[in-house]
Formats: sequence, C-alpha cells, structure tokens
Amino acid sequence: MTQQQYDTNFEPQYNRDTTTFSIHDILQMILQNWYWFVISVGVCLVFAIFYLQTTPKIYHREATILVKDSRKGGDMDITAFNDLAGLSTRRNVDNEVYVLQSRRLMQNVVEKLNLTISYTTEGTLRTIDLYRRSPIEAIFVNNIKQQALGFTATILPDSTVSLTDFLMRDIEDELSEQVIEAKYGEVVNTPIGQLIINPTLYMNEEYIDRDIEVVKGSLNQVVAAYRKAVTCTVANKLASIVSISMNNNVPQRAEDVINSLIEAYNNDAIEEKRSVSAKTAEFIADRLEVVGRELGDVDKNIEEFKKSNQLVDLEAEASRSMTESTRYKGEALSLENQITISEYVKEYLLDQNNVNSLIPTIVGIKDANINTQIGQYNTGVLRYEKLTSDGAINNPQVSQLNRELAAVRQSIIAALESHISTLEMQLDTFRKEEDLANSRISSAPSQEKAILSITRQQRIKEELYLYLLNKREENELTYAITESNARIVDWAYGPVQPVAPKSMLIVLVALILGLAIPFLVFYMFEILDTSIRGRKDIEDNISVPFLGDIPLYDGPMQKGVVVRENGRDSVSEAFRFMRSNMMFMRSDKSKLQTIMMTSSNPHAGKTFVTLNTAMTLALTGKSVVVIDLDLRRRSLSKQLGLRNAQGASNFLTGAITNINDIINNSTLHEKFDIISAGPMPPNPAELLMSKNLDTMIEELEKRYDFVLIDNAPAMNVADAIICDRLCDLCVYVVREGLMDRRQLPDIERLYQEKKFHNMCIVLNGANLAKRKFGYGYGYGYGYQYGLGGKNKENASIGYKLKKFFSR
Repeated sequence: MTQQQYDTNFEPQYNRDTTTFSIHDILQMILQNWYWFVISVGVCLVFAIFYLQTTPKIYHREATILVKDSRKGGDMDITAFNDLAGLSTRRNVDNEVYVLQSRRLMQNVVEKLNLTISYTTEGTLRTIDLYRRSPIEAIFVNNIKQQALGFTATILPDSTVSLTDFLMRDIEDELSEQVIEAKYGEVVNTPIGQLIINPTLYMNEEYIDRDIEVVKGSLNQVVAAYRKAVTCTVANKLASIVSISMNNNVPQRAEDVINSLIEAYNNDAIEEKRSVSAKTAEFIADRLEVVGRELGDVDKNIEEFKKSNQLVDLEAEASRSMTESTRYKGEALSLENQITISEYVKEYLLDQNNVNSLIPTIVGIKDANINTQIGQYNTGVLRYEKLTSDGAINNPQVSQLNRELAAVRQSIIAALESHISTLEMQLDTFRKEEDLANSRISSAPSQEKAILSITRQQRIKEELYLYLLNKREENELTYAITESNARIVDWAYGPVQPVAPKSMLIVLVALILGLAIPFLVFYMFEILDTSIRGRKDIEDNISVPFLGDIPLYDGPMQKGVVVRENGRDSVSEAFRFMRSNMMFMRSDKSKLQTIMMTSSNPHAGKTFVTLNTAMTLALTGKSVVVIDLDLRRRSLSKQLGLRNAQGASNFLTGAITNINDIINNSTLHEKFDIISAGPMPPNPAELLMSKNLDTMIEELEKRYDFVLIDNAPAMNVADAIICDRLCDLCVYVVREGLMDRRQLPDIERLYQEKKFHNMCIVLNGANLAKRKFGYGYGYGYGYQYGLGGKNKENASIGYKLKKFFSR
C-alpha cells in the first residue's frame, strides 16, 4: 500500500486562531503565580524607597514683584514732580524681565552670596549640602575666578583640619596624595594654592572626624547654572507682575538667590538714574560759575557808567515809543536767552573732554527734535557705559555703538547750529524793529541809550542765572527721590514639602511596575509559547474525537508502566477513563481489536501511553500484546530491555516464520505480552508494506483480545499510514507543552482526508495541577506531577520554563 498524497487545496474545518488567550486564562495565571507578584511588588517598593531616601529633595521658592510699567499703570504717582528730567523715563515690563535674567545681575548675586564655594558632607543615604551651616569656611588666597578647585577637609579634635584629595578642573586624578594639617586662621600652602580655614558658628562635636568636601566652581559656570535655574515670567500680560522662581535642594539658598536678585535689580536701576542726575548737577555747577562771573561784570559796568556820567535817575521819555521799544526788547531778550542756551550746549558738545558723556537735560531749547535727539544720545551713552563696564572695549557692539553716538552727536550739533541761525534771524528782525522805535525817541539823551543797553545785558544774565539755580534745585530733588523700577509684592517663599521627587507618584509607579513586570513576563511566556496548553486548545482547533488526557507523572514506574491494580492515583484513573472511551469508538458492525499509537513528533509519549493502555486492558482480564513497529527508533524495545531480542523485523523479513519465537512476556502481567522491534532494517517502510505484516496481525488477533501497535510519528515517516490498513483504531498522541499548536491543522487534515481509520486523540502530559478544576477533568487526589517519563529531558525549553513558573 502506498502513502496517500495530501490535497494542497484542502482547508481544515477548525482552522482557528491558535494564540487565543482569554481573560479567564489571565486571571488563572495571576492566581497561580501570586507569590511572584508579591515578590516583584516588594522589590520594586524597596527600590522606590531606596531611591526616595538617596535622592536629594528639591524645594520650590517663588517671589513676585510689581514692575513700574508706564503702559500698565505700574508707575508711582509723583504728580508734583512728573516734569523733572530724572522721572520721565518710560519702562516696559518685558524688557525688565530680560534685565532680571541678565548675566551681570546674576554675577553680582553669586559674588555677594559666595555661591562659587560649596560645602557638602556624606549623610546616611544621601549627600548633605551645608549651605550656611558649614562648620568651616575656606578662603582661597590666590583666588582665580574662573578656576575650579576642590579638596576634602577632615575636622580633627585638636582644633586642626586635615586637607586631602586636592582636585583641579580638567585634571581627573588627584593632584597629590599629600595630607596637610592646617590650623584655623593660618595660611596653608597646598597643591591648589594658598588656603585659610576658619571655623564658623556651626562648629560642634558632631563634625569631629567627618569629611567636608569643599568645591570652588568656575565663576562663569556657576553664574550660568544659576541663570538657568532662576525663571522669570510675566504673570499676566494685562498686568506688570513678574514672578521669579527657583528650584533647589536647599530652600534657604533658593530664597537668598531670589531676594538678592531683586535687590541687585533695584539697586542697578537706582544707580542708573542717579548717574544722569550727577552729570546734570556737574554741568549746572559749571554754568552757574560762568554766568555769575559775567553777571558781576555787567553790574560793574553799570556802576562805572553812572559814575562817569553822574547819573542818579533816568527820566522816562516818549511813553508810547518806550512802550513799543520795551516790547521788542522783551522778545529779543527771550531769543537771546535761547541762543545763549543753545550756544552753551553746542560748546559742551564740541568739547572733546565731553565725548561719550551725558548731555545735561535742561529744558530751555524750544525745539522738540533737538530734545528728542538729546534723549536718544543719553540712552546710548548709558548703554555704552554698561557695555564697557566689564572692560570689553574691543567688543564689536561697543564699536558700533561708539559710531552711532558720534553720528547722533554730530546730528545734534548740526541741529543746534540750524536752530541758532533761525533764532539769530528772528533776533535781527526784532532788533531792527527796536531800532526804528528808538529812532523815534530823538529827544532821549545818549546816556539813556547806553544805560539801557547795559541794563538789558544785566537782565539777560540775571534771568539765565535764576534759571540755572531753579534747575539745580530740581536736579537735587530728583537725585534725592530716585525710585527703584520694581516694588516687591512678596519676598521669596514656598511650601515646606519638596516638589521633587514626588513620593506618592514614585511609590505608585513602583507598585504598577511591580505588578506589570511579572505579568508581562508570564504573559510573554504564554504568548511566545505556541505549544499545546491543554485539552481546550485541541477541541477549539480540530474536530478529531478526543479520547482523554493523561496527567503528567514524575513518580516511580516499572518499565514505563505506572498503572497498578487497584491504583487510585489520577494517572491510573485517566487510563481507565481512556479505556472506557475507547470502547465507544467501536461502531456497531466493526471490531475494535487492533489499536495503533502514533503522534506528530518524537517524545510525545507514545510508548508510555501504549504500555499503560495495554496494562489497563490486561487488568480487566483481557489478553494484550504490544508490538513495537517503530523499526527506526525502537523506543519500546529499548525501554523493556529487548533491544537485541528477535522481533517484528525478523518476522517481516521472513527470517522467522514461527510467531511464537518473537513473543515475549512483559513480566508485568500474565496476560501482557511484548513483541520487540528486532534488528533495525534498512527498509522499514517496505517491510511494513509486506504480506508478512498482514499475516502477523491476523495471527495475533486470533490469539489476543487486543493488539496494540507502537508506531513511528506520522508527520516524519509514512510507517503509521502504511500500517493503518490493519488497524481498527488509531490513537494519535499529542504531548502538552511539546507540540506546536500550529501543527493542529495538519492533524485536522489527516482526519478530514481519512488518512487514519477511526482516528482519535489522546493528550499526554496534561498539567492538571495547573488547571486544577478548570476546563478538562481533575480527580483532586493531591498528586503533583512533573515532566514524567523518560522523555523528560527531551521536553521543549518553553515547556520547562512554563513548568518552572507554575511550581
């Protein structure tokens, strides 16, 4: 008989998803491995607590200030002095935020608080920062601001300090292993320069023999770090409230930095305004000295003129002419006053000593364009002074600003010259009109004309002198009431509890991870394990009749047989259950005498099932013979010690014609006989197709009630399909945890194409302890089964892992 070919167009009826994993399976998996979840949660919580104990606590501090933004009503109400030069500056809150975040202000804060030097000591689980609580103070005599240094100080009981572990930036290893003992207040030479160690008010016995790590950072790096840590934001675009916040592991340090930054900002604004007032006061003082001297000269001229002309009282002549002349004279005086002020400013600008100096803001030039240019020039001068305060003369921005100031200066000078020319033309016109009026006063003596001319000069000088005195008082008042740019709403404050790390969140994450890690591990084992997991996998995917499932067995056995007479263990009950189901596989007109055992792959337990099934039948008083027709592996013969005995291959080849010569008693039961495989033939398939096999089976059926055949795997060779012609029942053995579920459609194909006569399935190695009273049956006698049988070492790695985690 030849092997039938598979129909490649056939689709099995029960070709379903073989990776189904239900909610019930998940819950069962969790309950069976609950201790792993407890262990995982405990470990994760321990790590979370350890992390919380070793991680520094971060605290949040925040302050709010009101920036006096003239656009948003933030200016102070100084109505009585709002026309003063120093109080007319308009501010923008967005610009002030950038000023608050400037490097210059933060550098002032760092230097004021001495933040470049830090003191730390090791605590029980974390490093303790000793900001403002250090028992010692280190003074670097040769202080280089951009040099990063460090050392370890150990406080000794004899009022000395041991200095070790000297480090310097860009040098990873210690500079020297030298140990230096220093006395308090003395200069000590060390590998990183001269040091002075002084005790502080926090020195006590707690710090004796403790190491204090002293680190001096680079000024630029420390300033950059604190600039990054401090955040300035506008709370509301409709208001001028600025929020200044900082996170730090020492709350007092965060408060000090924020408060010092606000103080530095206000002081900087005040100094900027006072610098303008100081320049203005200097200019007014110089002009008062000059005008006062000129006014004295005019008074002296009047006195000498009256003495030389013996004049006591001046008579008024020609009332109408005099009134008209006086009016023109008044207009001329005003113009001459403006010309004089303009000339003064022009002389000030032309003086090379005043280059890049502030122009006095004196209200006297009635030209809006010139006043605007003067304001722009003063703003540029202030920027120039800020940029050059650090000595960056060669900075491209400084050069550009210098050129811009020169251009504005020349523009102001040109505007002043044009303004003076205009005023002189107007003055010339008024003087002509005055001359016409004076010509009509023909009767006025020449002395009257002379005295009037001198008096006019006196009034000019006097008005200018009084004007300068008035402006000096205004400037002094401006200097005295100079206000800051911001009003403090709240000093730095914050909650007592740290903002990081978030303890509850970390504990919650640890709890979730503790539950998720074992769940994912077990779930991945279930997903990646494509082997048969139980009876449900078989019944859901194929329609082959299910004969029964045999539990795993890891106990003692005799020649592979575990079924015992009167045995009440679950394995014995399972084989009895299987024996009963086999009887239902017999149809009304067919016999059930020759039974073949096969499987998809080796190590499925065919020999184990065959021997124990035979023993179960023999215990009922039936005569049973087992034939080892797996002529290739001969597993049953080897297991019973009949590897070298004469057997089926001898009879099939014709070497033995008397069947009695190959029958051996199993010694397990008097009605249980064995026919070994015999010597391994070179052509097993051809021997099984011979007439001798038919003769042997026919003879055995006459002598025994049941003939059980242990055959080769059906998926590997054609031996089982060849022998099926003589069988009444084909028991297909499937090993749980060994066979891939993706092979189930192949078994279904065999069944649908009727490759085997009266085919049924037995599930071997069922883990009933794992399923307990789930799908399938379990007798609950308290037995725990492992990977039983002599095929234990051949089980798949996935199955071994499953068994390990199911214990």
